[in-house]
Amino acid sequence: MNPATIRSLVVDALTVAATDAADRVYSPRDWPTTSPDYPVLLVQTPFDHKHSMGRNAPQFTSVTTVRITGRVEAFDTETSNAGAMLAEAAAEELREQVGRAVINSYELTRQTQQYKEVRSTIDVDSSGDSHIGQLLYELDIEYYQGPEDFYPIVGTALETVALRNVEPAGTIETGADITLPQ
Repeated sequence: MNPATIRSLVVDALTVAATDAADRVYSPRDWPTTSPDYPVLLVQTPFDHKHSMGRNAPQFTSVTTVRITGRVEAFDTETSNAGAMLAEAAAEELREQVGRAVINSYELTRQTQQYKEVRSTIDVDSSGDSHIGQLLYELDIEYYQGPEDFYPIVGTALETVALRNVEPAGTIETGADITLPQ
């Protein structure tokens, strides 16, 4: 388990969930987005923190912060200037959908220890032609990392085994040669 695996599990959870972003879940991706992209979810793992479990073996309680940036767009109409309200409501709905998708993910829950903390913020910007609602959803996900994560075992495949008995001088050598299936 490592931050890249955590990120991949979160992307999978968001992709199969019924969010307004549908299959527009990207990681990694450049951050600029445009009107045809909305609503969109961008996933990254900017922070990783390891807490040692002792002095001997490399064992850690690791916490990776997963940042999910959601963006939505809404327009004012000819009869109403409610674009900001619509953008905020869409961002709030996206927040609920993201929370349900990630927290209810069986694979993510099965492979990690806990969701240590969840934070979210919403901001609406009207500096362009439309109102852009941005959701920033962060989860601190805790999991175990042990020696197997830091010391991959790379070996040579065992192909044959030759067994020989040590016999007194002048006697027939006994033993076996075994070829192992690959």
